[in-house]
Formats: sequence, C-alpha cells, structure tokens
Amino acid sequence: MTHILDGPTTRDHAFWIARSVARKLGLDLTAALADGRLTASGYAQLVARCETCPVAGACQRWLGEPSLPAGAQPVAGCANAEDFAALAR
Repeated sequence: MTHILDGPTTRDHAFWIARSVARKLGLDLTAALADGRLTASGYAQLVARCETCPVAGACQRWLGEPSLPAGAQPVAGCANAEDFAALAR
C-alpha cells in the first residue's frame, strides 16, 4: 500500500509529485527545460513548492485517478497551478 502524505514531504518525493502532476496535465518538464520554457531554477522552485504544499496528499490521490477529463486542472490549492498553466500555453 502506498503511503499518502497530507503535508510537507521530502525533496525527492516532491520532485516526483511535481513531475507526475505535470505529466498528467500533458506537460513534459524535460522538454520544457530543453526548449527554454523552463529554467533549472524554475524547476527547482516547482519542486520546492511541492515540498511544502499543504495539498500534497490531495495531489497524490488526484494522481491515482485512472483518467482525467480534457482540460483538467491540478487540485484546488496547488502551489504550482499557475506555473503549470503557463507551461501549457
């Protein structure tokens, strides 16, 4: 059984949450880095916000949903929602 954290998490765990949320939204953070839409410091900030985000547990549950409707958004209160939206443009 996977343990879901409902508060601050580790940096490694936050890295995977940020990457997984982006992927579920149809974003490729590696490609965004390669084409200059995302900087290394911007990526680090995404991860840092996930690390201390109070809705990290909700994000993990959301990630466990088998499918999302077109145009789905991250969970309410996502600390990176605006950044994900900007990368999607």
